[in-house]
Amino acid sequence: MRSRRASGASASERQPLWARPDELEDNDNKDPNNKRHLGLFSTALLLTNRMIGAAIFSVPSSIFLSVGSVGAALSIWVVGIILTFCGFYIYLELGCLMPRTGGEKVYFDTAYPRPYRLASTLYAFYVLFGFPGLASIVVADNALLAFNIATNEAGQRLTAVGVMALVTACLSISREWSVRIVNSLTLLKLATFLLILATAFAIVVGVLPRNVDTGVDFRQPFAGSSTTVYDYTVSLFKVLESFLGWNSASMVLGEVKNPRKTLKVAGLLGVGAVGILYLLINVSYFIVATPDDISRAGVQLVARLLGNIFGSAASRVTAAMVALSTFGSMISTAFAVTRVIRELAVEGIVPAADILSKSSKSGNPATATSVFMFAPSVVAVLLLPFGDAYAFLLDVNQYLLVMVYGAVVVGLFIIRQYVPAADYPFRVWTWVPYLFLACQVFLLLSPLASSNGAGDTSLPFWLAPAVSFFVIGLGILYWRLKSFVASSGDEPFWTRRDNVESYGSVAAS
Repeated sequence: MRSRRASGASASERQPLWARPDELEDNDNKDPNNKRHLGLFSTALLLTNRMIGAAIFSVPSSIFLSVGSVGAALSIWVVGIILTFCGFYIYLELGCLMPRTGGEKVYFDTAYPRPYRLASTLYAFYVLFGFPGLASIVVADNALLAFNIATNEAGQRLTAVGVMALVTACLSISREWSVRIVNSLTLLKLATFLLILATAFAIVVGVLPRNVDTGVDFRQPFAGSSTTVYDYTVSLFKVLESFLGWNSASMVLGEVKNPRKTLKVAGLLGVGAVGILYLLINVSYFIVATPDDISRAGVQLVARLLGNIFGSAASRVTAAMVALSTFGSMISTAFAVTRVIRELAVEGIVPAADILSKSSKSGNPATATSVFMFAPSVVAVLLLPFGDAYAFLLDVNQYLLVMVYGAVVVGLFIIRQYVPAADYPFRVWTWVPYLFLACQVFLLLSPLASSNGAGDTSLPFWLAPAVSFFVIGLGILYWRLKSFVASSGDEPFWTRRDNVESYGSVAAS
């Protein structure tokens, strides 16, 4: 038997790494910060709301333009669904083992205890450079279009900042109302997607007029497919970006009732429902539009489909759908990420920890936490020029996310060395983490091998990976500076034995 624990922890301080059954329910706990209040329904809707954003309205067109055929485009979506499920099952294993709020932060602390707090600090930099508020630009632009409001660039920027302020306000009310808002927006989203599918079905059966041959795209589905690996890499990035949020429940597991069972069922329902919806909606697009229309349409692809019902108002209806979907996704993202920031602040990893570690009376993170989360996005929205700058920041975030996913999989293999298989509530099939890790390595390296030296923006294709590694370097520098400033004597504070907390006694056969 081996014991994996941080040095300096006494025997009385050692706690099991994994949660005991009696720790998974706390109905008698009166502390609103620790009360488990998210049931199966709310957890599933949290996942669904986070995943369904603006991407499904615009990404299908750009993917088709990259890969060149309907068959190749649909195949990329199938691969994306498989990889998303692989990631979900990896997080399910870790979440069932450690059902605590924090997600990747918890897994990194457990798998990488040395150097002390370095992994958590690097993860904090990923969260900081995630720019979740950039989606407010999509909300603002489409909301203005939906209400037929003309404004200049300054007005668009201020509207986007107002959207972030509205999200902050929604999270500053009671925790129960925050959950109700998330649930309501998710149900409204699902209703709009069902409207799109119903419209496509009505066109196929002849209830609505047909403007094109509905079967032309499927007679030779792979004709014209691209033979360039880079085209498929960029498309896969976009598909996986469309599924972002499948791991949201792991960030709030400390608030989920019966977390092991709830995470398993809610994840299957949420990820499965979104995957099926995305596939059906892509098929619907190809039913109602020709290949040339699809490659040029962008978000107007949905307007073309809904034009059979709403006529000239279809563009405004589509804009309202995009704004609604993106706004709902922003609230779900903020709901989860603010809780991660609070956990990071509790351990003093982020600046202003005393303020950011606080909670409201209802149990939501303090309003300052939302302000901290959106601050980099506000700066970007107000100062950066519209266009490629925003796409570039998203590329940087995606590249950092690939590193995070890869580190989680490696961490899973490390944790497995110390936890007996019999003690696992759930253990994913061995091939799943290997497949998911191989995908992350591929996504990490392939953008560096652009055949023509061009990326998906006017900026050099290598710049996003370079900036991502620069962010990692900043995280390491911050960690070193923080340990130096807080040092006592000659030994850095973050590596002193009496300050190293126990990660538990972890036995291995």
